[in-house]
Amino acid sequence: MGGVIIACKDSAMCDKLAHTLSAAGIDVVGTATKGASALQKAARYYGERGVLLCSYALSDMNASELFRIMPDGFEMVVLLSARQRAVFDGEGMLSLDIPLNRRDLIDTLMMLTDTHEPVFVKPDSRSESDRELIGKAKALLMERNGMSEPEAHRFLQKQSMNSGQSLVSVAMNILNGVL
Repeated sequence: MGGVIIACKDSAMCDKLAHTLSAAGIDVVGTATKGASALQKAARYYGERGVLLCSYALSDMNASELFRIMPDGFEMVVLLSARQRAVFDGEGMLSLDIPLNRRDLIDTLMMLTDTHEPVFVKPDSRSESDRELIGKAKALLMERNGMSEPEAHRFLQKQSMNSGQSLVSVAMNILNGVL
């Protein structure tokens, strides 16, 4: 696994994200303020999987341009403001809303990097009923689709990220037969 490369126009933001991810046990292999520099770092991991976490706009290109020329094996997670989301064509890319929810950021990158045991994770702030609902949706996915528990959880997370809905909303949709 190539790890995570962070690309943001603001180097202080890169450093803050790198610190947050490293503290959670996620391997950050580089930071960049330009798309070209991020591509050079990604090229070092040719043939390996990795994740490029980037802001919508860099000093030399935007996320969509970067995605088109990114090496195979890398997934992209784009950080978007509400205004940017309105014009974002993110087919094939995952996105997270700014301001970032730390837990969503860590969970997303752990899922993509197959990091299962965090060094530090904020305690689950979901209510007992929400955790129960998510558990029932995972159980249904496991039974109906023959998934393991981690696969069912990953499926819920991906559906949540792709749809922009909360994990609880996705779980309700699964239990109601919408998904």
